[in-house]
Amino acid sequence: MQYRTELDGLRAISVMSVILYHAGVSGISAGYAGVDVFFVISGFLIGGQIARDRANGTFSYRDFYARRARRILPALFLVIICSIIVGWFTMVPQEFRYFGGGAISALLSVSNFWFWDVIDYFNPAAARDPLVHTWSLAVEEQFYLFVPLLFGVLWRFGRKLVFVSLAALALASFATAVLTNSDSPMAAFYLLHARAWELLAGVLAALLHGRVKASGKLAASLSNAGLILTLAGLVLIPGNVDWPGVWTLLPVTGAVMILLFGETPSLSQRLLKLAPLQMIGLISYSAYLWHQPVFSFLDITNHLPDSKAGLALIVAVTLAISFLSWKFVEQPFRKRVFAPAFGRGVLLASACLIIVFSVGGHVTKGYPARMPANVHEVLLYSNSYSGSYRNCLYNREEIAGLDIDQSCVFGADVAPSVAIWGDSHAGAIAEPLGVALGAVGRSLKQFALSSCQPIPNLLNSGQSRAERCAEFNAKVLAKLLDSPDLETVVFFATWDNYFRNGERQNMFGTMEADGFFSYPRGQGPDLPDKERRAGIVRELGTVVGLLTAAGKKVILLASLPSPDVDIPVYFAGEVWNGKPLPDRYGYPVEIFRFQADTGRQMLAEAARGAAHAGQAVVLDPA
Repeated sequence: MQYRTELDGLRAISVMSVILYHAGVSGISAGYAGVDVFFVISGFLIGGQIARDRANGTFSYRDFYARRARRILPALFLVIICSIIVGWFTMVPQEFRYFGGGAISALLSVSNFWFWDVIDYFNPAAARDPLVHTWSLAVEEQFYLFVPLLFGVLWRFGRKLVFVSLAALALASFATAVLTNSDSPMAAFYLLHARAWELLAGVLAALLHGRVKASGKLAASLSNAGLILTLAGLVLIPGNVDWPGVWTLLPVTGAVMILLFGETPSLSQRLLKLAPLQMIGLISYSAYLWHQPVFSFLDITNHLPDSKAGLALIVAVTLAISFLSWKFVEQPFRKRVFAPAFGRGVLLASACLIIVFSVGGHVTKGYPARMPANVHEVLLYSNSYSGSYRNCLYNREEIAGLDIDQSCVFGADVAPSVAIWGDSHAGAIAEPLGVALGAVGRSLKQFALSSCQPIPNLLNSGQSRAERCAEFNAKVLAKLLDSPDLETVVFFATWDNYFRNGERQNMFGTMEADGFFSYPRGQGPDLPDKERRAGIVRELGTVVGLLTAAGKKVILLASLPSPDVDIPVYFAGEVWNGKPLPDRYGYPVEIFRFQADTGRQMLAEAARGAAHAGQAVVLDPA
């Protein structure tokens, strides 16, 4: 097959959509779908190469994996090593230790498992990880392991059986993605079993290429339609949809149509062959590798610009770095400019360096000796929660067999008369509140589940095991209604995090994308926001009404001001850079109002609508 320059244009669109999405550019709501397009292209090129070599009797596993190694590893290893060097001077020990886990998992092609276990891709905190994007490389590399083996087993039975078998696997993978996304969205997002269908779509397109006939005019129309579908998938897909899922068919189908019919002269071909797209397409792999560390370290050091001009400059610098990486690293290794022994030696030495760094980071807990003592003093505030916080806070994996009677109790050695019900913020104040109650001969029982607000019949968008929140809250409500000794119930959570849907503003005024929010069970995350908030108020009012009708006093404790910045890490970085630690620090009240006004209004409305004999009150810690 001749080199198809229009595919470089498609690569350019894909990588730029990912870069602009990570830069926070509005209008690229599903820019992450550029990765899905990359998967289709990779499947097409790899599947086509394997099929041709099998047909010619020239396929070699050794040559196949050697080519993959030369294509992927040199630039990847360079990015990891450069990130290690920058991280040494910018990342606090906890971040640096965690970064080492990502580095060695990227080296071993299992970083998708690593990030699946430790971070939600759509959580704003993921933007600070320099290597979070390597999950997609791991998916591809795992795919490259088994697809040649499948061809080897099936090819002897004929090309038709290969196609039918791979199509069946693709359908099974797609069904798995759709059926498991609601309960395990991050597993579906990160892991191969729910992503294989996208790569297999490319392989199937390669097997069909040249065999699906269409007239010139029809082929051109199909190619144009493919580009429209691809672009629509990147810019028009609404936020908070299951991904991968039904919506993912849009960019995947569009990419397949371009792969099958894009060689025919058409408007889409002319657009994809534009010189700027061609250049970006050539360096797209390096651009994908470099953009995340650039954005991440700017964020870590609080230098990430929020102006359009500043972001444009950062994107331009990223592309310039990527060009150098492509020219002086990618190309020499792919064209085997170096002697084979030298190339293997460089890669082996780089791998050993990454392994030694990662193991050392784990053993030393992030190389803390890099930092002066006064920085460590600031970082100690990261551990300023109560000693019981970790042990008494439930997580969603524990809920199925949970005995709610075993929840922690704090205070005097008497039956608890107060319950605190909420998320991790409730867990953080439970013990000190119990100690205060103990001074007056009372005690408190804690019911706290991480990342779950204390309102039954609500789900959280994009959350793994989201139903566990509803199950836990149902258990707590039943326990409270069945416990006359528990006279007072304190509701406390980061309400604004659940109530708001849309961008959030941190203490510096920077707007950040945030797809985490609650919606009524039985509805969908795409519910109009006014109806969604009304549903939350209705559910909260119902549970407050049940409790007050049972004779209990209900205290709705409004959420604390939220800087949305890791305060100890931020000030540790400032001190590390030689700046004095201020005696006082704050942020504009207008930002707080932007964050909190909606939530406080909703709490007040729920208390007014459900109060029984004045037994429900809202207290505002601000």
